[in-house]
Amino acid sequence: MIRPSVSIIVPVYNAEKTIKRCVDSIRRQTFSDVEILLIEDGAKDTSGALCDSFAGEDARIRVLHKKNAGESAARNSGMDMAQGTYLQFVDSDDYLPEDYLEKLMQTQKKYGEDAFVWNGFGVVDGTDETMTEIIRYNEAETAECSRKDLFRFSGRYLLNSPWNKLFHRDIIERNHLRMEEGLNIAEDLQFNMQYLDACGEVPVVICNTVQYRYVRTGQESLDNCYRAGYYDIHKRILTEQYRYAEKWRVPGEDYDLFYKRYWEYMQSALANLKLAGDRLSHAEIQKEKKKILCDAFFQESLKRKKGSMGRAGYYAMRSRFVWLYDLYERRSEG
Repeated sequence: MIRPSVSIIVPVYNAEKTIKRCVDSIRRQTFSDVEILLIEDGAKDTSGALCDSFAGEDARIRVLHKKNAGESAARNSGMDMAQGTYLQFVDSDDYLPEDYLEKLMQTQKKYGEDAFVWNGFGVVDGTDETMTEIIRYNEAETAECSRKDLFRFSGRYLLNSPWNKLFHRDIIERNHLRMEEGLNIAEDLQFNMQYLDACGEVPVVICNTVQYRYVRTGQESLDNCYRAGYYDIHKRILTEQYRYAEKWRVPGEDYDLFYKRYWEYMQSALANLKLAGDRLSHAEIQKEKKKILCDAFFQESLKRKKGSMGRAGYYAMRSRFVWLYDLYERRSEG
């Protein structure tokens, strides 16, 4: 069997309203040397039947029906099946412009097969295909970077997701890389950092003019539901990120970006606790708040916040989390 250039892995769960647009956009790619792997993850709607119908229309499509085990497990199953030289992940509610893969593969060829090629992405709200926001590294057509730019990637929201990157399958297989199953938050960030570590000192090339279409449905927002273990998981993954930064010798001046992002995650962790309802007792919520307060990275973030803003800005921020700052200042004075 001839090995395709790219394996496109699409986890599918209850996606009957969006999967056709997604798959059609992949099938219409001007770069056609691909296999399309639809991993149907125990959907309760007609997604599975739709996937089978697509496979009947296009020989490049293979479908795996499996018991529901979550997105990471579905992606792992896709990696197990993949035969392509490169891997591209696509979410079932997202879609690609027609020349997406062609431009990525041209960039890959230009910079060499070992280069790690990324791209920007456009945010699309709901069914309207108008991009409301474009995320890119900078204004250049392509940005030549390295893993030493770790915190800059994170600060521009380019690091977290797997679908704006072209992965070399041999690197994944040689290093036995898979996404951590059962981890429903930040598992893709963890995978991306592990891949960067396995790559070594290769160029990270970001195509700013190529935009994956990320459809924002609102379901991913913390405003919608409480997520158990949110703080503990992010603490673990961001601690890993800090250790990678030390290993890769990220410039010292970039650590402000790390602490800025850490501060944002801690605010989200606090907001998440407000959604716990009767899942957590008052004592348990207070215990979680105390864990955040005693977090060394959080304390350093707070010090840097206090030092980088004016008096008015600091007290405006302080009023939002007054109990936290009061406790912190009492600890500092003690």
